[in-house]
Amino acid sequence: MDFNRSFTSNLGSATSAKSQQSMFKALRRLHGQNLESRGLHDMTEAFQSFVTRARFFSIGKLRRTWSHSAAEFMKYRRLLPMLLADGEAFDGGETDDFDASIAFQHTSRDDRKIVVSNISSRVTQSQLQSFFSQYGKVTSCILPREEKKTSIFGTLPKHSKNCGTATITFKKAEHAERAKNASPEELKFYDQLMVVSAYVSKKRGGKGLVLSDDVGSREDTPLSRASSTQSLASGSEQLFNLGSIPEKVLKRVISFLPIHETIRIERVNKKFMEQSIKSWELINRLVLARETVFSKQRPMRTNHLKAILTRAGAHLRSLDMSGVVHLLDDRRAVKMIATCCPNLVELDISGTHAQAEALEELGESLTHLKQLSYRGMETTGDKAFYFLLKNCGHSLKFADLRNSKRLHGRSFRLFGSQLESLYLDGSSKIDEMAFEDLCTSCGGLKELRINECYKITDENLSMIARRMEDLSILTLCGDGFKNLTSAGLIHISHMKNITELALDYNTLVNDELLISISAGLPLLSSLSLANAGDDASITAEGVSAIKNLSGLTQLDVSSLAAVNSAVMTQLGALKKLEIIQLRNCTYLGDEGVRTMLQMPNLRHTDLSGSILVSNDSIQEFIKAFPSGPKLPPITLVVGGTAADASKLSVRGSRVVVDFSDYSTIVAMQTSQTSGSKFVVGSVSDCEDNSDDDFEVLTAQRSFYIDAVCGEEDSPITDDGKLAEWAEKEARSLGLIKD
Repeated sequence: MDFNRSFTSNLGSATSAKSQQSMFKALRRLHGQNLESRGLHDMTEAFQSFVTRARFFSIGKLRRTWSHSAAEFMKYRRLLPMLLADGEAFDGGETDDFDASIAFQHTSRDDRKIVVSNISSRVTQSQLQSFFSQYGKVTSCILPREEKKTSIFGTLPKHSKNCGTATITFKKAEHAERAKNASPEELKFYDQLMVVSAYVSKKRGGKGLVLSDDVGSREDTPLSRASSTQSLASGSEQLFNLGSIPEKVLKRVISFLPIHETIRIERVNKKFMEQSIKSWELINRLVLARETVFSKQRPMRTNHLKAILTRAGAHLRSLDMSGVVHLLDDRRAVKMIATCCPNLVELDISGTHAQAEALEELGESLTHLKQLSYRGMETTGDKAFYFLLKNCGHSLKFADLRNSKRLHGRSFRLFGSQLESLYLDGSSKIDEMAFEDLCTSCGGLKELRINECYKITDENLSMIARRMEDLSILTLCGDGFKNLTSAGLIHISHMKNITELALDYNTLVNDELLISISAGLPLLSSLSLANAGDDASITAEGVSAIKNLSGLTQLDVSSLAAVNSAVMTQLGALKKLEIIQLRNCTYLGDEGVRTMLQMPNLRHTDLSGSILVSNDSIQEFIKAFPSGPKLPPITLVVGGTAADASKLSVRGSRVVVDFSDYSTIVAMQTSQTSGSKFVVGSVSDCEDNSDDDFEVLTAQRSFYIDAVCGEEDSPITDDGKLAEWAEKEARSLGLIKD
């Protein structure tokens, strides 16, 4: 289409002098209104430029080419229906060809562009332009690069990598089509296949489509300033109008946004602000540690907490402030929770220090509180805990006070009969009187975790066995119980409803206790004895007695010297066993592993550090559990054994072999003064024991290498002789002491 001819025919021959004058009057009126009210756009310079060019070209016979003034003309034409005096009509059809020509120009420009992705990081802009020149002349090549980083050590590369995506413009549209139709092999550059796709403008067609009107939907009646609802944005093409979203749907969508985005979206408009505020009604649980907006560089402050709680506090049932990086005014923060969150049922304020008066106010306001966590408060004294529990302790069902180093337990008398779970791990100063108060006031307790509560006595344990008849979970791990004896531990066997028992690292465990537990706890389903007792107190007789616990599903006997192939033969009677931990069982051989083939419900077996286990038994274990539909996988950990990964085959089996060695990741500090802590999945940081740990690890590694790679004139095949040889080697290396 000849642009000049079409435009002249539409505006030159079809436009009368009267319409020309009315157009100029409308434009002058628009210009005057903008000067008076400083409206949406200050068009002073643009208007003057337009008038000058219009006069120069003679408005009656416009002979225009594609220029900046033509775009300005179309911008002002958009406002004419609102500004024509006396309801005077404006026929937008006079410039439809002009709109179409603008759209055509932008469409043709986009057809000459392509987007190239998956570009190698070694490609430069000039190389990429040269590469695509084979399809036609390239007029533009834009290849953005990553932001350049600097280092004071000068170790970073001098030039930053490209972003992997480029925009290329050809001189002709057919050249771009040729590049789009290229085969993948032709687009291979630096051993990487590039992907070519069509270019899509962010404006969805350019100014032509943005500024054009829908002629078919235009009414025949004249539009005046009083009746028009159009604006500069009314003609913009939008893929999706957010204003048309139903309020209920919008509220639901906003409720899934992060906290800071939910607050910021209030600034969009009135509708978004109302629905953003209402969306907090759908949020009844808030975990602040999950909000990525709070970090070491931007910690949470008091004003942030206030902004959140004033919106969500009335609807919250659960609030978790543990783990969030903050610089809070602790007194004000606790008061905000007390004021804004009266309906809380679960509260975790671990890491938030506050004075006793503020904690008392918090306890008074939370009348519905059922679960309270205030752990890791190493500097918080007994007074603060007392005032916190003074008004809400009687209604609590769950309390987590772990690692409260200065807690003596005077506040335990404030707990009520509704308390079901109490975590006191690491609170080493809880004394005998506190356990007596606990037994008196919390007879319905079902879960008690008192690891490293070293001041417990035999009388306390006896009272727990008599008063807490519903107790089902008990953990008593640690190696510093000075006021407790092996005879006192026998009281555990009188707790008939116990289903989960953990005695890891407890040096008071012996054969008598294991025999009593096996006979007196018929409901026991989980038993953990890792590193318990010593080689003299726990023998094969005590470990073999565990076979009487027919309902056992989880068993951990790691690092027990009494565990050998003969004992595992006895434990083969545990048909319901699902998880078994056998780490560092240095006397366990292949025969013991074969015994586990009789356990049909196994899901996880850990043999880390059991150095006498070889490929023969492991391969038999793998073959014993073939794969099948709806059969769960079985994990077998063989790190630190004599297994050779290159000789194992798992084809057709549902056994997943893990070659990681977890035998050294369970450690407990023996020094009570340094704050002993039971750690799973990490190595002890105690400097005093670091040398000893290294020597033991070196000895174990030497023992393992000698067992696997040592040259023997006559290999030992008998299990008895093998056990004697292993014991002799262990004594020579210092692993076993007389």
